[in-house]
Amino acid sequence: MNIKMTKNLKNFFLIIVFTIFSLNQSLALELKVPKNLKSLSGGSGGLSLKDTKTKFTTIFFESALEYMEAQYHLFNALEMNDEAGKTRKSIEFVKNKKNKEGKRLTNAFNSVSDNSTAIQGALTKEAAISTQAKVHYAKALPHAVKGLMGTIQLPPEAKNLLDAIKADKMAMLKLGSFVKVLPKIPQYVQNATTVGKLIVSGAKSREVEGAEDATNKLGDL
Repeated sequence: MNIKMTKNLKNFFLIIVFTIFSLNQSLALELKVPKNLKSLSGGSGGLSLKDTKTKFTTIFFESALEYMEAQYHLFNALEMNDEAGKTRKSIEFVKNKKNKEGKRLTNAFNSVSDNSTAIQGALTKEAAISTQAKVHYAKALPHAVKGLMGTIQLPPEAKNLLDAIKADKMAMLKLGSFVKVLPKIPQYVQNATTVGKLIVSGAKSREVEGAEDATNKLGDL
């Protein structure tokens, strides 16, 4: 019995040490916000951990789903059927609130990130220029704009959530998925912004319907 209790206490101690180390790593990374996004600083000062998390997840999931929807249509425009199919499955998974929130967060984060890289590499001048491709491309534009405009709001909310977790270190045990994702949000936003601009400029060069409107909505972003 004593041996078992000693082993359990040792495991608990290791979890606490790992938790504190992870938090410190997260907080060290949180300040690395891309320069062009620093003006978006804002705050949820005074909100509870629950309210701060709710605010972050609301913006994150809404923007990610819009962006994933845009990526789905772009993959169709690029005739990347496998990627389109995987993206549609991810969209359905993230939408399903019966799935654990942490898994939905990780799925959406990875899907948007991986898809952005794939699209950036595939969207060459010669790609998606057929009439049918432009139809799919046009469907992507409204979602791309909505997704991007939501995504750029994430850095300050991610920081607020990290600050809230810092004030309640035990929350680390419940929010492991968030702790892994939050420090990566600035780079996530930077990549989404780069690819979002590429999508809109690509639509304009291809004379895709809605390209002018999308360009105007993004403004000087």
